Amino acid sequence: MSISEQLIDIQEVADTFGKSVESIRKYKNFGIIRVSDKRGNKDLFDRSEIMAIRGRLRELRLKGLSLAQIADQLDVARAEEMGQSPAAPAAPGSAPVVEEGKQLKILVVDDESEVRSSLREFLEGQDYEICEAGDGEEALAKTFLEKPHLLLLDLRLPKLDGYQICQTLKGNPITSGIPIIMVTALNSTPNKVKGIEYGADDYVDKPFDLQELAARIKMVTRRLGIGV
Repeated sequence: MSISEQLIDIQEVADTFGKSVESIRKYKNFGIIRVSDKRGNKDLFDRSEIMAIRGRLRELRLKGLSLAQIADQLDVARAEEMGQSPAAPAAPGSAPVVEEGKQLKILVVDDESEVRSSLREFLEGQDYEICEAGDGEEALAKTFLEKPHLLLLDLRLPKLDGYQICQTLKGNPITSGIPIIMVTALNSTPNKVKGIEYGADDYVDKPFDLQELAARIKMVTRRLGIGV
């Protein structure tokens, strides 16, 4: 089977599962299914992985598990298949724990690739592990897939804005403990207040000073006891 035949789009995944495309997007956002490649704005999925998950997902749904619980069960199964020890899940609402010897992982969410690139370069120099997302849906998917310890979240994003992302993550017991620092040019007081009301842990205005941003990251993680 060629690479092009191995990769399928979200409509083909929906047909395989017998679900709507919207349902499959939810599966993707929770990390139940994982994007294998992208072509432009089009997500592509590995056909063999989708087929392997299909039966297992049906069994887990019959048990009455939530999507977050299913995602955790699949993470455990994937780790075991790779011969790895699955990480112990954090208690609901608790701050994420940085394993000994591991770097603190930050998810940088911004629709401008130049901003993501500059933040990656700077923060990797500060000894952080960096993953990126360029839109709201990808941000949710990466949060469940990558399990970052902190988000740097822009507000003005395609598909889902920063407020929606913040509200979704803070409203889910699996992700509610992950600190979120909003980084945006929408620096008026009402926008800041709204961000805090949606659960943001801190707020940094664009254009920002990188050293100030680093200090705020340390302040938030220290306050929540992450990595200390």
